[in-house]
Amino acid sequence: MAMAICMTATISLQAQDSPNGIGTGTDTPVLDQQSWNLVGNILSGTSNKLGSTNAYLVRICTNNTERIFIDTTGKVGINTTLPLQKLHVLDGNILISRSTPRELGSTNGTIYFGDVVDASEPYGKWGIEYVSSQQEGYGLNFWKPWVTGQNGGNFYLFLADSGNVGIGTNNPQAKLAVNGGILAREIRVSVASSDWPDYVFDENYELMSLKDLDAYVKANKHLPGVPSASELEEQGDVDLGEMNAVLLGKVEELTRYVIDLQKQIDEMKK
Repeated sequence: MAMAICMTATISLQAQDSPNGIGTGTDTPVLDQQSWNLVGNILSGTSNKLGSTNAYLVRICTNNTERIFIDTTGKVGINTTLPLQKLHVLDGNILISRSTPRELGSTNGTIYFGDVVDASEPYGKWGIEYVSSQQEGYGLNFWKPWVTGQNGGNFYLFLADSGNVGIGTNNPQAKLAVNGGILAREIRVSVASSDWPDYVFDENYELMSLKDLDAYVKANKHLPGVPSASELEEQGDVDLGEMNAVLLGKVEELTRYVIDLQKQIDEMKK
């Protein structure tokens, strides 16, 4: 046996605990001798209930089709009579949308997560919302509510519509953009073998003379082939893989200078 709530053509409420009269299609609900007592919402206390008082699941239907099922443990199923979690949707989607920009502490368009089940933290510890404005950005915003005893904030993690991921920023311009420090045990940067400066030791590679190098450094205040401070300021960032290759190239050039100087010293000793 199951409890069923169905809506007739005129949206009249029909509540019963047996199949008789369910989905009759008439304007007047048909109730049997064991029909529910609907007491409305004007009474006080805990007597106002809609559902079953025994070990039977509750079914809610529209257009004579069952839509929502509540089992005896409180699990809710949509399009399934065997919900496996507190909310189980079978062959369907859940849409959370927004109509206005979010204000501080707003509940508009957010899923909240927390570990407190009382009124002290009505917004939980974390929220996830979709934002779509120039100020807030365009994408999924992982944020912390502004509540007493907890520092709120936006963009702890931001999944942009472009597919880029931001940490501390709602406008990531790369696959991963971090507005802050990164602590890691290892960082690996992929570099093409053609960019690695082994060519410095090639016989056909011409080293700049030390005299020309001295003149260049005095005139430009940086090594040839190395970006200047003004260039870095204008660009705003550094490619680690490229810069490591550039620095290694300078080390290899320095090695060649030392080798050549040693050869000159050896010749002078003869």
